[in-house]
Amino acid sequence: MAMALPVRIRGDGVRVAVETDPAHAPLRDFLLNDLGEDVAAIIRAKGRLSAGPAGPGGPHPWQELYRFHRLDYDGAVVHLRDVGGWSSCDLDPGVLLRCLEEYLEQVGAVRHRQMLEGVLQSGTERFVPDRELPVAFRVDGPGEVACLPAPGNEPLAGLLGDAEFVLGLDWMLAELGRPGAAVTWPGRVFRVGVADGLATIEGEGGAYLCLDGETFRQVVAVFRQAHTDSHRAAAPGRDEPVAAVLALGGTSRRTRGWALVRTPRATLEDVAGLTPHPDACLPHGVLGTGSGACWADLAVLDGAGGRLRGGTKTFMPRGIDADRLVPDLRDALTRARFLASVPGAWASFVAGVPVHGYVDPDAVVRLPCAPVEAEGVAQHVRVFFPELVESGVDLEGAASRAAGTAGAVSGAPHVLTAFLLHDVQCHRHHLDVVRAARPGWEHTGNACHLRVDVRTVRLEHLWLDGHACELPTGEFARVLEEYERLAAL
Repeated sequence: MAMALPVRIRGDGVRVAVETDPAHAPLRDFLLNDLGEDVAAIIRAKGRLSAGPAGPGGPHPWQELYRFHRLDYDGAVVHLRDVGGWSSCDLDPGVLLRCLEEYLEQVGAVRHRQMLEGVLQSGTERFVPDRELPVAFRVDGPGEVACLPAPGNEPLAGLLGDAEFVLGLDWMLAELGRPGAAVTWPGRVFRVGVADGLATIEGEGGAYLCLDGETFRQVVAVFRQAHTDSHRAAAPGRDEPVAAVLALGGTSRRTRGWALVRTPRATLEDVAGLTPHPDACLPHGVLGTGSGACWADLAVLDGAGGRLRGGTKTFMPRGIDADRLVPDLRDALTRARFLASVPGAWASFVAGVPVHGYVDPDAVVRLPCAPVEAEGVAQHVRVFFPELVESGVDLEGAASRAAGTAGAVSGAPHVLTAFLLHDVQCHRHHLDVVRAARPGWEHTGNACHLRVDVRTVRLEHLWLDGHACELPTGEFARVLEEYERLAAL
């Protein structure tokens, strides 16, 4: 039976968010403010909790002091207290350990992505070992590296195949590079200890391996290089157009999402794992004249061709000149209007094409804005995307009324409205794809990330930080039916 945690930890590879109820706010603050993105601090906290009983007398009490909080373990319960004495909560050590494991997974993904981005952009010098290593590596695909161990080194290959260890590669390599390194990795499956020039690896079923510490450091360095190579093969080069970045599912701080425009259809078809959207759903004129908005359904597939994760990306019409995109956007903001049903959402025209978008609702107080203010407001635009087709129906009103029929929405109901208006829009195919979703399916659209579980559907807004909602699957199905009726799909 899965362990129920008092916090929800989620990340998008760029940042990590922690949600909880007021009673466990100290735990959230401890994770975000005391541990932050410090992988070493998270691992040390994990090691403290996973050390096990201290002897025949049972586990010994201990105390750890951090910048804002302290942990007091009395042998049964961990008391988490604010150092100022304002708040506290009590936690089972197993629950806290699981929270740290999930937090490490998300933070590790962020740090590893940062490392990969740095390596891919800078083209750093390749690492070359000075000795024969006990394991060889083969790149099998984007992010996939096979470890081929020499006989007797199977625990080493198992460690390198552990996803948790892969997330901490950059931290581990940095720690091993220090003179006289003494490193402990208290993983869930494998435990690693490096001290006095010796590395030990313990795994499941009594698996055990001992090897020279410098050899282990070089193994990790070569594995990191192989892992970087696997991503380098799938990532666009420096001189490739932004269209290729979008086709590969990439976003960057430089482009902020809304500058990812105009992906040629052939690019989508040539990139492994991306499935172009059915032709019948493309607005008329796209294939013949190049007019209208082009979009595609992007799916990440497993080896057997099964759909694991999907998302819809919208590409700006070819009629929009990429070089004129920002000036056109500034002009659009002087005529834009906020949508009453969704905070921060606006509608306008860019180069004559109707578009929807989002601004930071805390930074922009009104639209339209005066031309002199457009420059400042444009800096707060988080995304915009074209309406896929024109409809004779008031889609905003239909989405708002359909979302209002849900009787049991937990969280922000306007996220459900945004999903209907900006992700389903007025496309039958979108509606059919979402209806066919089974538990475990996730979908990233223009505005929301959708996750379908057995009993609930969770929607997280991509551009409004912290805005999310959940509702029962039956309620969600009824909302889709009502939106279909109101939008006349």
